[in-house]
Amino acid sequence: MAYFNNAFNKTFIADSTLQTAGTATSALTGGQLALVDGSDFESVALAGGGAVPAITAGALAYVVQGSFYSKDTIGNNPGHGGYKESVKSKGINPRYITRLWRTNCLTATQATASLSLGSECAPCGKTQFLRIDVKGSPALRFLNHNAYAIADSANVCCIDGQEFIDPTVVIGAMAQMALADPLIKPFVAESDINGVATATLSAGGSGYAVASGVATTGGTGTGAKVNIDTVAGGAVATFSIANVGSGYTAADVLTISGGGADATFIVSTVSAGGVIVSVTDAAGEVVQSVYTIAQTQDGTYTPSTTPNAVGAKVSAEVKFVGAYVDTVFGNCSFDTRDHYNAEPVEIIVSQLDETGNPCNDCGVATKTPGSMQQTQGEEVIRDLLMSERYRQSPYNQGNADSGRIREIEMADELLAAVDRTATYRAYYIQHSVPRFNNPSGVFDNDQYVYKVYVKCSDTAAQAQLDNLFEDLEAWAGDNGNKIVFEDTNAYW
Repeated sequence: MAYFNNAFNKTFIADSTLQTAGTATSALTGGQLALVDGSDFESVALAGGGAVPAITAGALAYVVQGSFYSKDTIGNNPGHGGYKESVKSKGINPRYITRLWRTNCLTATQATASLSLGSECAPCGKTQFLRIDVKGSPALRFLNHNAYAIADSANVCCIDGQEFIDPTVVIGAMAQMALADPLIKPFVAESDINGVATATLSAGGSGYAVASGVATTGGTGTGAKVNIDTVAGGAVATFSIANVGSGYTAADVLTISGGGADATFIVSTVSAGGVIVSVTDAAGEVVQSVYTIAQTQDGTYTPSTTPNAVGAKVSAEVKFVGAYVDTVFGNCSFDTRDHYNAEPVEIIVSQLDETGNPCNDCGVATKTPGSMQQTQGEEVIRDLLMSERYRQSPYNQGNADSGRIREIEMADELLAAVDRTATYRAYYIQHSVPRFNNPSGVFDNDQYVYKVYVKCSDTAAQAQLDNLFEDLEAWAGDNGNKIVFEDTNAYW
């Protein structure tokens, strides 16, 4: 006899978990979960916090979810019935629970890349080159190969007597050319950092002194710093933006660190665009501002003809983000074979010299890999449909009339139960049953993994599930099985 060496999986979708005792499984609503006593098939109370659930001694427990189907039969055919039957796990023995865990809610982040040029990185008469590489499964699927583009600053000129070109204009020209490339454009975009553009002092505070690059706290973003330019009796009188930061919104109230920690200012406007210009004076104080790539070229930005001047050294940084958006079909035409992104695009930016070799003596390039959210609704719906197919629930696809057939067979009600655009948190129960009659002698247990998905945005449903899993942990411990309910990013 042969046995599978992998666990059997079953999927549940929970929008609530019953916390009270005495409810029959037939009374559970669609998406409602319960821990059920196998002696009477009624729910048990869940207290959480390590309380042992009142399951009859010697009885098994079941995780049960109310059916999403609204009708019990298909087409009034009694031979195609039982669809409103609740979804049940196999019997759970507290001594055979081998693991309990939940994943964390990880949101998607875009890949980023940047290139910085200093005040003396663009001498007159020398062309600068920027290279953008796009890698990863989106590029391979779209183009069948990784992509790159090389842009230059050949059209940026100097005036008579000028020694260096303003790096803001150079970096803007190269970025504009690179993003116009037809191979790069679908995957990369200019970053919009939402830094502090303008701000108004709302409280001068006390105990402050003139200082540069002072950190701030508060608001919706991070990284903003200010220069305290003048004070009056220990109160901040005037200030300038030393670091625009990122992620801020208008009307944010920020507190200036130091002093009495009571000086505040209100963000009036946030920056649009991804080109950060830094001007450093003779004392080393930096003042930052932000422009779009287009503004560096259309005359909005006024370039310096002496970017390396001791009293006003100009440096510039351009930021890019991954911007690939895959085609997504709605529920009406959904097919489990549709592609969905499981890996973000990767962006690499570098500066090249005139021979095409990497230039490492002036520009500074950085990159940050992106990440996909875990777990995506696209994964959840596929897991649910697979689990339902094991229950002999139909899901028709690939035919001209699949949409109509799914409506008849109530498969649309499964699609409606999952938000494919949302991020879900997964809870897992791993249960292993020893084989006392094992003629193969290869695998010594039957293993089952029950997956319960709940929306990351639904904190109430998560709290209820936490109670269920904490009580399962306590029940197992009360029966001599000292397992721990884990927080991890282990996805099954």
